[in-house]
Amino acid sequence: MGHRFNGGALTSWLQSHGHHARQAVSVKQSTSPESISLVPARISRVTESLAYRVRKVENVLGLHNVLYPQSFLLPFNQAFKDADVVHYHIIHNQFFSYLALPWLTRKKPSVWSLHDPWALTGHCIHPLDCEGWKTGCDPCPHLDYPFALRRDTAALNFKLKDFSYRNSKMHLVVASQWMQRLVEQSPLLRQFPLHLIPFGLNLGIFHPGEKLAAKAKLGLSADRLVIGMRALEGAFKGFEYALKAIELLPADLPIQILTCQRQGMFSRIDGKFPVRELGEIEGDEAMAEFFHATDIHLMPSMAESFGMMAMEAAACGVPSVVFDGTPLPDICFAPLGGMAVPRGDANALSHALYRLATDSGLRQEMGLKARELAEINYGFDRYARSMLDVYEQTMASHGENSRP
Repeated sequence: MGHRFNGGALTSWLQSHGHHARQAVSVKQSTSPESISLVPARISRVTESLAYRVRKVENVLGLHNVLYPQSFLLPFNQAFKDADVVHYHIIHNQFFSYLALPWLTRKKPSVWSLHDPWALTGHCIHPLDCEGWKTGCDPCPHLDYPFALRRDTAALNFKLKDFSYRNSKMHLVVASQWMQRLVEQSPLLRQFPLHLIPFGLNLGIFHPGEKLAAKAKLGLSADRLVIGMRALEGAFKGFEYALKAIELLPADLPIQILTCQRQGMFSRIDGKFPVRELGEIEGDEAMAEFFHATDIHLMPSMAESFGMMAMEAAACGVPSVVFDGTPLPDICFAPLGGMAVPRGDANALSHALYRLATDSGLRQEMGLKARELAEINYGFDRYARSMLDVYEQTMASHGENSRP
């Protein structure tokens, strides 16, 4: 799960191109030998029990990813010892202490991919319209934003991050221009070398498909357009706006809804339009089939740091409808390869859906342009080779001798 953005796919690519690469994880689920546990198996139960207790303590204290001791064990891991460069991905899911970064990043050339803005805020994953992260998060007006705080310790967390980062040495990677702008404005992170590298796809799997065959395979009507989307509730996914936008569409519009992930979320439509719910989709081939059957991709996220499904849709030649104020307009190449409307405006979202549903020429033009631009920007080799170049720059700037 998440192999395309958490380093799993990159590890496999590096191995296949003659490099020795390992992915160290908190909880090993993959059967691949390329994936290893951060801590030795013989003490994993002890560290899991300790991590559970640390989470309890941090929740009471209003801290987040500060007290986890297993981070400081990483230099004793053989994979870390052997490494020429260490690439950190998602390290804020309550198992890793960022206070270890000064020690870890000075021992080994280090790269950190920022998968959301958490690294530059006092506690939240996405600050939305709040700009307190530019001045220290004091006071925090949104303690309820994930990761929620019981009391206002956002400024303390901000100061702890400042201490850690000021004593660290690393290169940063972001996947979108939107994230790049945030990092460049951050008083915590703007001193680090920053690289913009969009994620990559296997464009041989994610490509325009035969619509009628794909619809037939998924049990969809051939004479109705398909609006495809991920059905997922949450503070940032904007599902309520998608539902409202679909409700506003005229009942005689020949469309049907195709969803993945959660099921049973369209009871409000009450038979207005056919709904086909696939549930969880596993594997790139199955995800590509989803887009082969899709005519219009709806992604109403209020906040993202990249937007994988918008990238996949573009690669499959499917125009997306998204909100402004997020990375998604760039990811789906709006206005050339998709349409962006004001964030939180369900009426505008509905209007964009209606326009694409009723204008086959525009829909086809946008789909062709999306695929053309995806071929230029989203090939996996381009992504991996760009990351390899960052590794080489990081090793060169670290000031230590590195093995060829």
